[in-house]
Amino acid sequence: MLSNDRSRSAQSTIKRSRYAYCAAWLLLCACASGPAVSPSHSATEAPPPHLRSPAEASDPQGYPEHTDPVPDPRRGDQVSLGGILAFADHHSPLLAVARSTRSRAEAARVAASTLLPSNPELSVAVGPRFGAAGSGIDVDVTLTQELELAGERGLRRAAAERLRELTNAEIEQMRWAVHCDVHAAFHRALVDQERARLAERVVAFQRDVLRVVERQIAAGETAPLTLRLAQAEVAQSEQVLVGARQSFLAWRIRLAQLSGWPSATPPTPAGSVDVPRDPPPLERLSAVARQRLPSLRASAARVREAQARASAREREGFPRPSIGVQYQREGNPSSEGAYDIVMGILSLPIPSFQTNQGARAAAHAEATVAAAQLAAERTLLDGQIAEARSEVVAAAARTKAYGTEILPRFEENLTLLRRSFELGEIDLLALSTGRERFLRIQSDALLAQQDYFVALAGLERVVGVDLWSDDHH
Repeated sequence: MLSNDRSRSAQSTIKRSRYAYCAAWLLLCACASGPAVSPSHSATEAPPPHLRSPAEASDPQGYPEHTDPVPDPRRGDQVSLGGILAFADHHSPLLAVARSTRSRAEAARVAASTLLPSNPELSVAVGPRFGAAGSGIDVDVTLTQELELAGERGLRRAAAERLRELTNAEIEQMRWAVHCDVHAAFHRALVDQERARLAERVVAFQRDVLRVVERQIAAGETAPLTLRLAQAEVAQSEQVLVGARQSFLAWRIRLAQLSGWPSATPPTPAGSVDVPRDPPPLERLSAVARQRLPSLRASAARVREAQARASAREREGFPRPSIGVQYQREGNPSSEGAYDIVMGILSLPIPSFQTNQGARAAAHAEATVAAAQLAAERTLLDGQIAEARSEVVAAAARTKAYGTEILPRFEENLTLLRRSFELGEIDLLALSTGRERFLRIQSDALLAQQDYFVALAGLERVVGVDLWSDDHH
């Protein structure tokens, strides 16, 4: 009889475990296949003004530019996206180095503004004159000045002006690169912040489970081995939390390095991640990029600067005449006395061997290379935009596949798991399996969001404008 009772009890336990596993599996499947709710910012939302067609540009509703004031690190580490972008524009170390190159353009302007190509030359010759009637002293004084009559100075000044424009274009290119890097780092930090919060919730959940197991052991409802399993789960979740917090801190420090924020108190991104949106059509992005992309503008400015420099080098090969005046005093021992002679001087070099060939050839070669680089950049631009846009579309689709119910329902799912465990519907092994499954879904959703924002930063980098004004409220 005792053997039959034990057999029926074992069968009942097996049936209850099977029921619990089935219930947990159905719950997991239902959460994983939640409906993909359309995001609040859909693909049909009006694009910002710089991405609109001429017909759409008359629409008064647009996206304002970031007008956040520059934050003060001494007042706290919480910072908005607009605030950190404004701070980076003023304090980024990379931008400080780029802006210092204006001194080179100023030096070129000063060098090109010199009125004459060389200083005047003064030569003096003094010596005795010997003759049958006696001796005397001859003096010869000559003053000459080299001139540029082919417009070389004007062309050098034009080349210096083109260099100034190129310097400003390269600074804008660096500003946009820093903008995109800060934008991407801010998003990465936001996602890692969510990942750290998720890890904190898992630790709290495992500690609650541990307390439940301790009560069950005290009541004699479970084996002592379950306590060790629960303690191991707590230790493992705490290790994951340490890694998540370290990753979040690392991206905060990276954000500080990019923006110039003090690394001792790295900024904490304020707000939450935005809902992914589909980018504008490829044709519109390509048209905007050809007008607004800073790297294209810098390449075009580089071509103009090289061509202006080549024109100046061509003109510098022209002959440079020299004019001057010569005074001679011839000593005469006779009664007539010394003779004073004044003559004007004009000298003209013969351009037979040296016509500035080396500098001219080097300048033309630089212009040819700059033009080829610009043509190649324009040719490859459409492909780069298409590739970056496809990555954004794919990452947005992955994020939307999880819907808007997955991340917010994690707390509810953990509560259901713990309640089932407390009621004895599932054992600790089933609870761990369910928690791992839920956590994997959450991690995959966060990874999809991270990939989306990284891809979006890459697309904005090759387009040259912010696609949306995301404030992360």
